Amino acid sequence: MHALFGRAPGSRAEAVEACRRYLAAGRPWWRVVHPFLPLEVRDEVVALAAWHAVTRELLAAPRAPAAAERAHGECRAALDGIAAGRPAGALAAALAPVLARHRIDEELLRGRLAALERDAHVHVYGTRDEIFALARRIAHPEGRLYLRVAGVTGERRVVLADALCTGLQLTAWIANLRPLLDRGHLYLPMEELARHGVGLARLRDGRMDDAARRLVAAAIGEARAHLAKGWPLCAELGPRRGRLLAFVLRWHAAALSAIEARGGDALAGPPPAGWLRLAACGTASLAGRGAPW
Repeated sequence: MHALFGRAPGSRAEAVEACRRYLAAGRPWWRVVHPFLPLEVRDEVVALAAWHAVTRELLAAPRAPAAAERAHGECRAALDGIAAGRPAGALAAALAPVLARHRIDEELLRGRLAALERDAHVHVYGTRDEIFALARRIAHPEGRLYLRVAGVTGERRVVLADALCTGLQLTAWIANLRPLLDRGHLYLPMEELARHGVGLARLRDGRMDDAARRLVAAAIGEARAHLAKGWPLCAELGPRRGRLLAFVLRWHAAALSAIEARGGDALAGPPPAGWLRLAACGTASLAGRGAPW
């Protein structure tokens, strides 16, 4: 059982602190963002971010069928406990007040869980439309929940947030191409592999030739197009929240630039994410909220 699904701490503050520590571990960008989150929604953002991170960790990890089903059961049981008014575990204890205060239907969270569960059993996707549909099912609920908690309304802002979430999901799949392949998953559509003349076996063997580099370059272009489409949301959120969002976007977009800097080799593993990247993204975001392209 995941640590955040274990016995709940004595108070909600302790539950939120457990979620914060989990997020800070291995996520340098989170340690920078957290202190600058508006105080009135900080705990709620922590709870949502922890839920999204934990469910991705549990449902995306390579597991035997029985272990995968247990992981799915843990996630579903956490939502069942919240729905019944008996949240069990630190994560549920931190999340339950967020759903109640903002009148969030927990079915929105269940739909994303279902998408993650289905994806765990699919290894390749045939078309770009299938990849984009999966990105929408997994990532759009995350962005819409953050908008709800932040009190951000309006159809235009939802559309912008959806575009950003699609771009961030595509970015994550590109940046983690090697570990995802090692788990048996490829999030580049087979029609694009065929169009560029790239064999799946070649990618799995780690052979990054010119055709594979062109394939990755095209995928990077699509991810950037979605990020650019949604980036105006940074301007609409105001100076403080807009800069925070710009920092998060720059942090993840920097992974695409790092892959390009090493000649498009996405099979060398995720790009490094250290303090130099933090400083560069932080400085650029303080200077302005505009897109870097």
